[in-house]
Amino acid sequence: MSGHRQAAAVLHGLAAEDRDLILAELPATDQAALQAYLQELRELGFEGGPDAVAPVAPAAGNPRDVLARAGLVPVQALLAAEPASLVGQLLALGPWSWADELLAQMPAARREAVQAAAAQRPAPALARFLLEDAARRLADSVPAAPAPGRRGLLKPLLRLVRPWTR
Repeated sequence: MSGHRQAAAVLHGLAAEDRDLILAELPATDQAALQAYLQELRELGFEGGPDAVAPVAPAAGNPRDVLARAGLVPVQALLAAEPASLVGQLLALGPWSWADELLAQMPAARREAVQAAAAQRPAPALARFLLEDAARRLADSVPAAPAPGRRGLLKPLLRLVRPWTR
């Protein structure tokens, strides 16, 4: 399957608002190719949008509630190996009772990068993914220190985007 076809399949599973934001960032030639493949999927009767793809298995309860009830230590362990931009996006979805203490314990440079990223709220599909995956990982009893090679929140997102760059 070509890179454009793979990208169209992924885009077809996104909410229309998220799909439009992503398409707007691409060159006109890529937009045209992707729009043609998206139209083909619609004509073939494939259901689109976030309800058409299997969601991340949520943790017990509302993901927002799971994160709100979490303590500082498990959250620190969860986010220790994550990029500052991703931590900031998760913080932007708060308010979280542990957020101020988490930021206070970060080195100054990381704290500034996290706060800069927190100034922009993530797109709805990304926000939903971040909340559900973080809550699931917390519910799975994240260890006090992240295990080497542990899968982060960013890897599944990169797997979606990587085909678009080929």
